[in-house]
Amino acid sequence: MVQAQAVDSFYSGKTIQFIVSSGPGVTTDVAARLVARYLGKHVPGNPTIIARNMPGAGGLVAANYLYSIAKPDGLTVLAVSRANYLDQMAGRPEVKVDFRKLAWLGSYNRSPMMVACRADTPYRSIAAIRSAKTPPRFGQAGTGSVSYVFASLLSKIFDLKMKHVSGFQSARETDLSMERGEVDCRAATDVVMLRSPWDRWVKEKFITFLIQQGPEKSSLIPPVSTVYETAPADAKPTVDLMSIMMAYTDFERPFAAPPGVAQERLQILRDSFQRIWQDAEFAAEAKKLTDWDGRWYLTGEQLQKKMEIIISQPSDVIKRIKEILEES
Repeated sequence: MVQAQAVDSFYSGKTIQFIVSSGPGVTTDVAARLVARYLGKHVPGNPTIIARNMPGAGGLVAANYLYSIAKPDGLTVLAVSRANYLDQMAGRPEVKVDFRKLAWLGSYNRSPMMVACRADTPYRSIAAIRSAKTPPRFGQAGTGSVSYVFASLLSKIFDLKMKHVSGFQSARETDLSMERGEVDCRAATDVVMLRSPWDRWVKEKFITFLIQQGPEKSSLIPPVSTVYETAPADAKPTVDLMSIMMAYTDFERPFAAPPGVAQERLQILRDSFQRIWQDAEFAAEAKKLTDWDGRWYLTGEQLQKKMEIIISQPSDVIKRIKEILEES
């Protein structure tokens, strides 16, 4: 009993460093800071939560920090960029983290992908991109970003040529590059429709939507076909591979602690995150800010198992993933 009370009181008077793997103001940042506001309420001892942004390389800078530098004392939490595990599977040299070994705390929401291009470009459909003499420029944060992964899959499934313009530090920067005409197209999650400039782009008919992930259609974007509806029959193996490469659409907002956190403290954090997902006030805010349905979430244990299964693929699957994510 005394030992259990000591564990429960560990966070009293402590400060948890809450790291966000993106720049400020984007959907990842908004969702992460929403969770940060509720975390102190649900961790026993009500610790102080200090959120700070650590953008770079599509989230890998923050992930590498969590894995290699952050102390495993239960006082650091990261809002992980959900597709970074694919960089590990592809063997990227900049990846210094094994995502299977992170102490996963849970995730809420799911969010499918879509592609939109500037309406003043010739890229108004998948067929138009395929027949274009000049490939469209897709704005990207990095090879581990969700937009890069989805665009790369589309290029294989529909036999498309595209140019990846990478290095943007945030989704906001990529949006600005679209407005300036520096890139032609954006692959993004459907929740971007809840924020500027996407809502304005739709009203002003600045963009044309080309395709969405599927298999279910998103209620947030204008009607447009899914990959599953329009992919050619001979692309079925690559479409099937999407279940692995785009598994992240089922854990849109994942959170983790460094590897090696003591089991007692890890369980406190996991239980606390689950209480956040079940908090009615949080659900109301998350619905407004991130279009969460209030039901879909993964516990830390579920997410841990899911990451281990996804990443531990046979060599032939890893080879295909590397081919798809190959720099163009």
